[in-house]
Amino acid sequence: MSNMPMNGVYRAVFKANIVMSQSFMEERYQLHKNDKSLTLEKVKISDKTNYREAILTGSSTDIYNKVQDIIRSIQ
Repeated sequence: MSNMPMNGVYRAVFKANIVMSQSFMEERYQLHKNDKSLTLEKVKISDKTNYREAILTGSSTDIYNKVQDIIRSIQ
């Protein structure tokens, strides 16, 4: 299976953050890209220490599928 284009992954994370803000959740998701890996992280908005919890590290397709699962679970 080929990897999902990065613009699709960024859009999915953006949509998840919109859905979470509409649900009044105090968390948001962000992507962290290294040379070899892509990590989906959850950040608490009210936390001043910027603690990031890694949700999943994998390919862009893995991240995209996980974000779609998160969006479905919130809606």
